[in-house]
Amino acid sequence: MKNVFLLFIVFSIIFSCKQKNMIEKSPEKDYSFIGDTLTTNLQSAFNKKAIIGFSVSVVDDKGLIYENGFGHTDIDKKNKYTINTVQNIASISKTLIGIALLKAQELGKLNINDPINNYLPFKIINPNYPETPILIKHLAYHSSSIVDLDEVYAKSYVLKKSKHNDNEGVYGWFSKPEAKISLLDFIKNSLTENGKWYKKETFSNNEPGKAREYSNIAAALCAQIIEFATEQDYQSFTKDHILKPLKMSSSGWSSKDIDTTKRSRLFANEKMMIAEYSLITYADGGFITSNNDLGLFLTELIKGYKGTGTLLSKDGYKKLFEPHKFLNIKEDIEFGVFIEFSNEFAKVKGSLIGHNGSDPGVTTAMYFNPKTETGKILLTNTDSDFDENYWPEIQSIWKSLIKYEIELYSEKTGK
Repeated sequence: MKNVFLLFIVFSIIFSCKQKNMIEKSPEKDYSFIGDTLTTNLQSAFNKKAIIGFSVSVVDDKGLIYENGFGHTDIDKKNKYTINTVQNIASISKTLIGIALLKAQELGKLNINDPINNYLPFKIINPNYPETPILIKHLAYHSSSIVDLDEVYAKSYVLKKSKHNDNEGVYGWFSKPEAKISLLDFIKNSLTENGKWYKKETFSNNEPGKAREYSNIAAALCAQIIEFATEQDYQSFTKDHILKPLKMSSSGWSSKDIDTTKRSRLFANEKMMIAEYSLITYADGGFITSNNDLGLFLTELIKGYKGTGTLLSKDGYKKLFEPHKFLNIKEDIEFGVFIEFSNEFAKVKGSLIGHNGSDPGVTTAMYFNPKTETGKILLTNTDSDFDENYWPEIQSIWKSLIKYEIELYSEKTGK
């Protein structure tokens, strides 16, 4: 009888283990049919031919869900635009300043409530409010009262070379290569009273901290303060605390950081490229990355929003996403640290947390939906000013991504 009972127990254990293995090895639900529809819709959008090359990806807190690339990276159409193609991503770059800033605070190097002049070798003061200090957090929320004057900020765009081919267009306000200076010198010339480009109009009539006025120069200044506070240049600080931990191996701040054979040229249209340029205020818009790498970063932001991120502590991410409102912003929009909470991108409605960007030859978007916990990325290598079909194509791409997100969420949750 004991032997029979023992055999029963052994059989039960074996059956239980087999059942467990069957459960563990059962395949996850296949959502490829939704992805096939998305690919068809994206191809249809690309057929408008206003964008030379673009890539998209969809991620969640576990990683990549969908990715694809369309078009080309060169004027001869020999190289396809893929999810591994790299390019500068314009103002999405500012989201790295947000992570870096709060990381520096966690390391005890600064406090975002500190006045910026505690960390600078010169004084920056709004002449309209000389007794009101500009705080680091004012830079982070774009409420510093520092204004981007076109004639000043344009000096940040510097050509890579002096001579160009007939199919390389040059904006008249691009600076020549020899005009390149350091970020610190650019800030000193722009924002200090004795600076050679200084104008009182560089500062608004709003008191620091009172109104939101988007400023690229102020964002770059924040990166410079991180550099002084940590005693480490901003580029290497972000590599150590963002790129390496997330294994973003195809990303960086200059050509020496990336595989240049995978870098896309930027276009005005299919017959005209935009001359290669760099940004003196690189931190505000000059980050170079691929859709695949940026997807790793967006996955981390989603995890951080949920309280499971690794780059910052829970409190650090809470501060990053802490919503702030400003009385001068009429729309129902809130803002975190170099992060925006929005209800649309490119006039397409949707619940969004993230950032977008625009530069000569570049339009980008990186957002996640807090309800579906799904993120979307779009990178393009084409300027928005030369084809009337450009924005309709962007809208079509974004609508297709939203439709995919909704269908995926419905399939996963049954809602």
